[in-house]
Amino acid sequence: MGVSKKLSNIIFVSVIVLLVAALVCSSLVILKKNSQISEMNEEISQNETEIKEKDEKIAGLETDIANSNAEKEQIKSQLETEQNEKTRLEQENSNLKAEIEQLRNKANKGAQTAVNNYAPPVIPTTGNKVCYLTFDDGPSDRTLEILEILRRYGVKATFFVTNTSKTDYLINVHNEGHAIGLHTASHRYEQIYSSLDNYFADLQAISNIVEAKTGVKTNIMRFPGGSNNAVSARHCSGIMTQLVTEVQNRGYYYFDWNVDSQDASGTSPSYTKIVNSVLAQANTKNEICVLMHDASAKRTTVQALPRIIEGLAQRGFRFETLKPESPGFRFAKLNN
Repeated sequence: MGVSKKLSNIIFVSVIVLLVAALVCSSLVILKKNSQISEMNEEISQNETEIKEKDEKIAGLETDIANSNAEKEQIKSQLETEQNEKTRLEQENSNLKAEIEQLRNKANKGAQTAVNNYAPPVIPTTGNKVCYLTFDDGPSDRTLEILEILRRYGVKATFFVTNTSKTDYLINVHNEGHAIGLHTASHRYEQIYSSLDNYFADLQAISNIVEAKTGVKTNIMRFPGGSNNAVSARHCSGIMTQLVTEVQNRGYYYFDWNVDSQDASGTSPSYTKIVNSVLAQANTKNEICVLMHDASAKRTTVQALPRIIEGLAQRGFRFETLKPESPGFRFAKLNN
């Protein structure tokens, strides 16, 4: 019995130990599971926070999309409005251009009618007052326009010509009865005024061109810058004093001027300035030689020419071409 009781006690104790051990193990497992559950709950809480943030962002984006769609519709509406306005303006411009063209046609017809009906004033052919209209530096793109105006008024002029790309117009000048004088072939002061030989070589070159084009050998001439120009002295001191004598020794007749139109006073002086300059200087003279220029840039010279002719005619001037026997119109000699 003693052994049996002892054995029973051992078994009881062992059972107790096993139960305690099982309880401990179970408690550890529960603690671990609780820890895991707690971590998961925390993660769930974090996720729920993020989910809430995502919901807010999604709601914001949905609002943006809704606003964007509304803005797109507004932009589409504005685009359609602008396109319609553009079409209206294009049509309006088209109508205005057509109206302008009609007005231009009417204006051109009216201007042409005025030109056709215009009767130039009677130009004196006799009297004590004489005008020599002269044009330097041509022929040019303006030559035919000048000739047309002279033809309209029945006026003759003198052209002191150079070697330009328009020398074929010398034929027109000659055939319409105008005088042709020699000016220069090159119009390069540094070349022609560097020596007597260079000057006369240049003069002969333009003389040959005039004769080849017109069949006429002319002996009237004008010095570039006039016989008293001061520029020549920069290239050869005293050359003009020599030239004014030598050209006459060689059979030429040179002409300066006593009325300057001032059409070379700037790039494009107004035609009013040109007209007023000529008429003002003519008021105190009975014989005038008017300096003008036949160059492509001289549009205002062409515009001024009709008023110059009419103004001088009203003052009793008749118009002639320069000839060797014409008055000299020579500047006072300078020591240059």
